[in-house]
Order: sequence, then C-alpha cells, then structure tokens
Amino acid sequence: AEMANMKVEDDPEAAAKKAAKKAKKEAEAAAKKAKLEAKKAKLAEMEAAKKAKEAAGGGDAGKKKKEKKTGVDEEDLAALNAARAVPKGEYKDPAVVPMAKAYDPKGVEAAWYEWWEKEGYFKPTMGTNKPKFVIVIPPPNVTGALHIGHALTNSIQDTIVRWRRMSGYEALWVPGTDHAGIATQLVVERSLE
Repeated sequence: AEMANMKVEDDPEAAAKKAAKKAKKEAEAAAKKAKLEAKKAKLAEMEAAKKAKEAAGGGDAGKKKKEKKTGVDEEDLAALNAARAVPKGEYKDPAVVPMAKAYDPKGVEAAWYEWWEKEGYFKPTMGTNKPKFVIVIPPPNVTGALHIGHALTNSIQDTIVRWRRMSGYEALWVPGTDHAGIATQLVVERSLE
C-alpha cells in the first residue's frame, strides 16, 4: 500500500526516466526550431540572390522565354488566315494553304464542311451495282442520361461508314430510328400527368 501512495519524485528511477523524457522532448523541439530557422535563412538568401540577379538585368531572360511560348506563333497565324481566306464551299487545296505546326480545328476544318456538302459527300448514291452497307443509329433512350458512350458509339459508326464508302460500298448511315417507343411513351405520359 505504501508503494501505491509513493509519488514519482520519491522514486529516483521514475524521476530519472521523467527527466530523460522531458530532456528528449526539449531537444527535439530545439532541433525542429533550428531546422525551421535554417529553412527561413535559406529562403531569405535565395530571395536576395533573385533580387540581385534582377537588379543586374539577368532576371528577365526566363520571363521573355515564357512569354514567347505562350504567344501565338506567326506561322500558325498565317496558316489560319490562309485557311479562312478560302471561300465557303470551295476546295481548300493543301498545296496552297500552309499547314500549321500544331493542330488547330478552326484552321483545319475551315471551309471543308461546306465543300463536302457542295460536292454531295453526305448523300447516298442509290441504285448502283455496288455492295450495300447500312448502319441504323438508334437515338439514346429518353429514360436514361447521355454519357460519353453515346458519342463514342456514334464516332465509331461514322468511321466505319466512311471507310465502307471509301472501299466502294453504297454506304448509308441512318440516324435517329426509334427503338424504344413504349419506354419513351411511358416517360412522356408520366411527365404530362
């Protein structure tokens, strides 16, 4: 019972452990503080070096390089302007219109769609002796939400139909054929109630 009532200060072994633990904590805190001070000093030294470099005129070189990279390339701008100069519905000759260094949808697709329509590339040629190829595209169900799969499916079908047409088939891609009329009717009736 006397041992239970005895304080830590009365036990020299426990007091030594407590003092060692306290000293260890203080040493860790001092090391952490010294590390923080060293980091602050290093940052201050780097900032001073940066200011000295800018004062000497050497600090703007990096900024000029970055500005040049983010600016519009003159060759790309010339290619875009040449593509836009082609009248709508006219052929954009790749030998005449310069090509940009990087893909630019506005420049690449300028005038092409109208020319394709004018040339009738979207119209099927019916009644030929060519083999037939047809894909019917059902619209997305009104009962669900649109997602990336719808766009992917249509892109793949478009590619297949174009490939078949270029391969000599009489190809037709029919969009929007309803395949879920009953489900659509139920959804519409519920929304009208």
